[in-house]
Amino acid sequence: MFKHLLRTLLLLCAVVSLAACSSDSDAPEAQAQTTLNLDLRVVPEHIQVSEYKYFTVSFKELNTGFTVIQELTNTSSLKTVLPTGTYNISVEGSIIFGDNSTLTEAKVSGIQTGVVINGTEQTKIIDISLKAGKSSDLILEEIFFAGTTTPQGSMYFGDQYFKITNNTDKTLYADGMLLIQSAFMTNEKQDYSPNIMGSTFSAGAIIRIPGNGTTYPVLPGSSIIIAEDAINHKEFNPSSIDLSHADFQIFKEDSDDINNPAVIKMTNVFEKMVIHTQGYYAYALARMPAGMTNDALVNQNSYTYTYNLTFGGDVYPMDGTAVKIPNEWITDAVNLSVQDSFQWLVTSPSLDMGWTSVTSFDGDKNRFGKAVRRKAVGKTAEGKNILKDTNNSTVDFDHGVKPSLFN
Repeated sequence: MFKHLLRTLLLLCAVVSLAACSSDSDAPEAQAQTTLNLDLRVVPEHIQVSEYKYFTVSFKELNTGFTVIQELTNTSSLKTVLPTGTYNISVEGSIIFGDNSTLTEAKVSGIQTGVVINGTEQTKIIDISLKAGKSSDLILEEIFFAGTTTPQGSMYFGDQYFKITNNTDKTLYADGMLLIQSAFMTNEKQDYSPNIMGSTFSAGAIIRIPGNGTTYPVLPGSSIIIAEDAINHKEFNPSSIDLSHADFQIFKEDSDDINNPAVIKMTNVFEKMVIHTQGYYAYALARMPAGMTNDALVNQNSYTYTYNLTFGGDVYPMDGTAVKIPNEWITDAVNLSVQDSFQWLVTSPSLDMGWTSVTSFDGDKNRFGKAVRRKAVGKTAEGKNILKDTNNSTVDFDHGVKPSLFN
């Protein structure tokens, strides 16, 4: 408890200053040039790569928007010259891996944010991992996390919700689906040990849809709603919505929480899920192996992570507990943040190569009443939306839009 309080107080007190590079996007050649040696490393390390087929590597300077895209073939190394600046480097491509008897071609991806190119020759390593295939399960269509305001201007919470959709052409069942909140925050990058992001998602809170396997069918193109508080919020805030008919509700048994007896409770598996009104976390859907219980999930996959919190020149050792969710269990993942405070993705890029938000800066009051919602790329023969799902939340989602349930 002391470490948690210390960490909170230090983060509240911290003032971060960022050194901006030149914003002259019209003349990047006028800036100092840096030779960058880039090496790609496949994770997890046990994957035996027999061929690096091809890669597309994108360098985007964060202050100017200056972008360079380069292609690689049959190599995992790149030597390039870039103007001085701070870059996001993203990689997508294909490898062949396996032993001599069985070889598999797979898509891979990776990203590293905030890479400082400072005028001297540098070598950087980018971790790349197997890219998750197109989902054949339920996905997160919409997340309304910001809450609303009353006509008097007061903040109003509890009307947050998750909209989960069947983006396939067959009936799926929501029974047993895990909804997971990340242990780590997208606006607070730390050097966590062990670093297991390449193969697992570190869960800080987990809830689960109940059912026996065929209790809650979701038809093609249809959705379910998981509400923070499944009540008619318009009775308390005319600017809010009626969630009394949600499919499921988040209910914390040992808290003074609101319960609607007519709405099914989510099962609490690990810790309490508290939805941050500015985002700052990633959310994921996952399926456990058949027969695994909630207790077995937590007991077999809990781990302790450590990191050093640095403040004012002093270093404070910190630790925490999370649950490891193997990436192959996850059907969908979305990183959320705020534009001016985003620091890193808290998922493997194989799950999500980007992030989305409802606002551009911390504390923006215009965030209230806005959601992130997945883009529609077409219609089915039955008139249902076909949702965009490229495992890149930056391009898959409309951000800062009116929540669909407010229509």
